[in-house]
Amino acid sequence: MTYLFVGAGQAGGAIVDAVFEYTDDSLLGLFDAADISTLGHPLVFNSTMRDLQNLSNVPPEDQYGIAEQHGLVQGTEPGFEETVTGGFGRDPVDADEVMAEHAPQVQTILSEKFDSSFENETAFRDEPVDDDDDDVPAETVAEPTETGVQFAFLFLGLGGGTGCGIGPHLAREIKAFTDERAKVVAVAVLPNTQAAGAVGESDGEDDIGAGRQAWNACYGLDRLEDEVDGIILIDNQRISYLDSAGGEFGEYNEYVAASIYDLVAGPVLSGIDPSAVEGVDTPDIDVRDIVTSLSFGIAGEESEPGYAALGRSVTMTRSLPGYLLPFVGKRDIDSAALSRLSAAKQTLAKTDIGDAQKAISLIRAPKSSLGSGSHSVEIGTVKQYLERSSNLSEVNIGVAMSDRNLASVTTLLTYRREDLDRLADIEAAADAYEEETEELLA
Repeated sequence: MTYLFVGAGQAGGAIVDAVFEYTDDSLLGLFDAADISTLGHPLVFNSTMRDLQNLSNVPPEDQYGIAEQHGLVQGTEPGFEETVTGGFGRDPVDADEVMAEHAPQVQTILSEKFDSSFENETAFRDEPVDDDDDDVPAETVAEPTETGVQFAFLFLGLGGGTGCGIGPHLAREIKAFTDERAKVVAVAVLPNTQAAGAVGESDGEDDIGAGRQAWNACYGLDRLEDEVDGIILIDNQRISYLDSAGGEFGEYNEYVAASIYDLVAGPVLSGIDPSAVEGVDTPDIDVRDIVTSLSFGIAGEESEPGYAALGRSVTMTRSLPGYLLPFVGKRDIDSAALSRLSAAKQTLAKTDIGDAQKAISLIRAPKSSLGSGSHSVEIGTVKQYLERSSNLSEVNIGVAMSDRNLASVTTLLTYRREDLDRLADIEAAADAYEEETEELLA
């Protein structure tokens, strides 16, 4: 089974690149360990050459340029630089139309990357077959089980043109490639709409007004809802108050990447053997739990995507002397404070935690901090806090090991779209921009 991490446009590609910095989860990289590259595969699509050139961790063979005349062009193709010459001028409608012509190429790319679809990529188990003749021994048949790409995370920006325009197409083609079996979670970056020209979330064109970016965001979200199973919102307005906001986007991407890595890869790569932590309940979560937490509906019925905000809090488990001497320097851990801080650091402005419908959280800590007492993370405290914040009382808690002297709580709080004031503000700004534009045209 492969997790697919797809970046669309500048913002989406930058976050995928940050996720794949986690290519060694062992202490200081001194020891061999399973890492994100053993679990997931990156793909980045962009219309601007220089944005692709800025990627450090996604190899050229996994980069694809989008050109109106040439379609999707792999980064290793001769003349790639001359073919992919520019973006879509922050126009998602233009990007949508171009991608619509070339979208089937996505399935060709996936076939090349993953060799075959679910039908051909099978694992078999023997099952007896009944026969009318009791004297004939039962035969066995090969029954396929599902493998391959079962989960995809689609990262995209909503204020510009490329990611906003091509993202829904990518989600649709991934589902088509897997015969609708794959679950797709969108991680969507909202523009700063407080003032014109939000920095850091462009497709290489000149900055445009907040009204146009709000219109782009609504255009992208409305189409994205029809193609994905859940949406995680990353809001650039959360860091817009900083005077140095232009230089903060790299750190913001790292924050998001660390949170996604912990939630998705942590339980798989650092799962806990219950016998290794005696007397402590260490529940598990997996990507299926994340998808369930991000959507609304009852099993067997059609569901609709929810909108989630991401939060992460971290504390040191040892003081400086504790790094040098193993039996000294343990620090007290305030589990309630970790829970509150994780919720307070949500990646969405103007949220009311009391409006959250569901929650899922991963606790990650060293083995020595997963017991009981003041030096340990109290799993029950974290769960109790989230249960008070979840209107549907649907809370999932997972625990994973860390080989660093850090304890973290990473949380997704899921809302209905109509309960998010931030999205209501964006919709109002988009409507106002559309009315002003129509008046100018008239």
